[in-house]
Amino acid sequence: MSFLQIIRNKIKFIGYSDLLSDYEKKRLIIFNNLNFMAFCLAIVRYLYTVTNSPAYFTYQATLSNLALIILFVAIALLIHFRHYRIATISSFALAPLLLTISGILTNDSGTDMYLVLYMMLAFFFLHRLKNIAIAFTYCMIFFIFLRFKFNSHIDPVSTGAVALYYDILNYVSSLFMIFFTMYLIKFQVWNYEKSIREKKEIVRITNANLLAKTRKIEQQSLALQQKNIELTELNNVKVKLFSVISHDLRTSIYALKNIMGAFSKGSFSKEEMMSSLPGVNNEVDKSADLMENLLIWARNQLHESNIIFQHLELSRIVENTFKLFSKKAVEKGIELINNVPPDTTVYADADMMKAILRNLTANAIKFTNPGGNIKVSVENSKDNIKLIIQDNGVGISEEGITKIFGERYYTTLGTEKESGTGLGLMICRDFIASNNGDFDILSKQGEGSSFIITFPEFNEE
Repeated sequence: MSFLQIIRNKIKFIGYSDLLSDYEKKRLIIFNNLNFMAFCLAIVRYLYTVTNSPAYFTYQATLSNLALIILFVAIALLIHFRHYRIATISSFALAPLLLTISGILTNDSGTDMYLVLYMMLAFFFLHRLKNIAIAFTYCMIFFIFLRFKFNSHIDPVSTGAVALYYDILNYVSSLFMIFFTMYLIKFQVWNYEKSIREKKEIVRITNANLLAKTRKIEQQSLALQQKNIELTELNNVKVKLFSVISHDLRTSIYALKNIMGAFSKGSFSKEEMMSSLPGVNNEVDKSADLMENLLIWARNQLHESNIIFQHLELSRIVENTFKLFSKKAVEKGIELINNVPPDTTVYADADMMKAILRNLTANAIKFTNPGGNIKVSVENSKDNIKLIIQDNGVGISEEGITKIFGERYYTTLGTEKESGTGLGLMICRDFIASNNGDFDILSKQGEGSSFIITFPEFNEE
């Protein structure tokens, strides 16, 4: 940076403070520049007056121009000590007065142009309308006075070239000051607008970054919520597993253990043991069914089941399911009726479909009275196929249906006090959803229940 640039920056930032508003900072820079330029022009006027004294100008004319120099220096000092208001008042109160006195004493024209400049500056540097009006009127009085008194004072014969050059100096310098003032104001307005645009851009970028961060935080929050849901589900799985293992499965195992322990100690005779074998067999079957459901349900809850969609022949799956439960149905006197046409197919996972039918059939047998029947049928339409498992058992209350479709496990005792874990219907509900199906239950207490599964027609997607 050159020496002149250093000096220029020091002059421009006299009295500069970060506490000022952006507008006040711009105004201060313009004021300092104009004050310095006026100081330079006052020196030129003073040197010209001194050079031509005493032939043309009196010592009062020299002093009036010296007073202008002292005024501009004093204004700079006031600004330096941050007495902004006093500096502004001093400039508008004393500068027009001293310029008028100098114009009178030097008997030249052109000084009135400086008064026009001060009338213009009043609108920029003064804030209140009252102050602007006072300053404008104050300068206008001096302007009219000079124009009236010296309208035709130029006498080239008596004053010669000295006065003419003074006039030229005044007009050129005053017009230059007007141009320089307008340029400074315009330049600072440009900078101010540019700074506003830059700040808006910074705000826009900041807002965009904040929005991106907010979205990222929201995504992380959603991911965390999902993890919490998964952890809650896993915890529920764990709790249910422990509940089933500690209660239902342990009950069956301990029943078998007690029977076998009693037999090994000779507490049971061979005949008593033979008579208890059906009960032991029932406990074994119950434990096996429970273990099967428990493993299937746990694997599905832990998302370890692989769904393989294929076309399944419903009639054969229903028939095989009925064979599994034929002994129980005969023991309870329940008729199993397969009304599914041989050519009926659905697009679903084979293992899940078998588990659904197995659990719904077991549930129907459990809640059907001896002598009742269980029917499996289908209803075809253009867009879907409905598989219906219907019994004429005890039925389910509305409250019970609500609990089945809720998040809590629901189970009741069967017609012959058969116990359950509530896993069967939970498995059915989850597996049907996994195979893009809908599950519905129609039931009336004392008249039986219909479990309706709706699958899309050949949906291979």
